[in-house]
Amino acid sequence: MRRLFPALVVLLAGAVGCESLRTPAGDVTPAGATAQATPKRPGSHLKRFGPFAVATDFEIDPADPLFRELEALPDQVRKELKLPAGSAMVQVFLFDTRDGYEQYMAARYPKLPIRRAYFIAEPHAGGAADDLLVFTWMGENLRTDLRHEMTHAVLHGVLKNVPLWLDEGLAGFFELPPASDGVNASHLDTLRTGPFSPDLARLEKFGSVKQMEKPEYREAWAWVHFLLRGSPAGKEVLLDYMQTLRTNPNPGPLLPKLGDAVGDPAKALLGHLATVAAATSTKSDQ
Repeated sequence: MRRLFPALVVLLAGAVGCESLRTPAGDVTPAGATAQATPKRPGSHLKRFGPFAVATDFEIDPADPLFRELEALPDQVRKELKLPAGSAMVQVFLFDTRDGYEQYMAARYPKLPIRRAYFIAEPHAGGAADDLLVFTWMGENLRTDLRHEMTHAVLHGVLKNVPLWLDEGLAGFFELPPASDGVNASHLDTLRTGPFSPDLARLEKFGSVKQMEKPEYREAWAWVHFLLRGSPAGKEVLLDYMQTLRTNPNPGPLLPKLGDAVGDPAKALLGHLATVAAATSTKSDQ
């Protein structure tokens, strides 16, 4: 029986290896039509942790701290964002090797670029709710990648839609261990050393994961951390926006509402990052 948590040493890796998307039917190779060509996905062992059903081809220890942490993740996300509990089951396919994972993804989702992990909301036949799927492999970033992708799944299980920048920013916030309170030291250092000119209006125009590179992931994380930790008024704007997304898939941009609440959002964000950096430096000196 395999224990996973001790090997997961990369806790603050950038989220650029992970992706979230709703896959159009044309991007999916029909499983039944390609039974000979499509590699088998994990499934000989199945264990459930809260709303997550984890499929592997090796035994895992259900008492592993990693899975206890992941089981608590939905409550952490919903409590922070004031969202209701979802009822959807999330299927998590954990491959033993990187090669096995990449071969399966290339065959099943041939139009997707190579990434460490994916959350995919796959349309279900007959117009039923999407299948919520997470794919990744037993790499050194496993803890971060699973938290990131499972955050996407939790959000998509209760919201009609999540704008791309917000989806990735929230996943970047919750991918970190709870004790970090969403502070990604690597992102923070890079943004603080600059140059960095926040531009939420630009991020809000993005609609494809291919538009998101490392700088965009960092900025999305920064905006979410500011909204959740840097401004009570900003947090209220975000929470109201999240409630709107429960029923309205196209609520419009968040930036005008944020500007009304905090004045100059870009200036407020930069001030927040400076405050977080100073607090982080003080903690490291103690």
